[in-house]
Amino acid sequence: MSSAQPELVKAIQTAAKTGKVVLGYKETIKLLLHGKVKLVVVAVNAPPEFKEDVNYYAKLSNIPVLTFPGTNIELGTILGKPFGVSTLGVVDPGQSNILELAGAGAQ
Repeated sequence: MSSAQPELVKAIQTAAKTGKVVLGYKETIKLLLHGKVKLVVVAVNAPPEFKEDVNYYAKLSNIPVLTFPGTNIELGTILGKPFGVSTLGVVDPGQSNILELAGAGAQ
């Protein structure tokens, strides 16, 4: 996890604890299509078709996409899950500053 910035890791963990996030490609795309997410986080090693779909639908809904600089296994570990998470949708950031970080680092 040395490749991930500590402030981004803390923001993701805070959003997961104090707000509402959805894990996984299918759930994220479903809410992205309805415009219910405020931010999408995609692991750097997510499959290219996942990235293309997420970027396409996010652009249609004007929702920022943040590329997490670690693998899906690292993203899952940060969230306390014993599996990889390639895509994460932030529905409610809670007390996290992840939306501000996304404004500075979104693609």
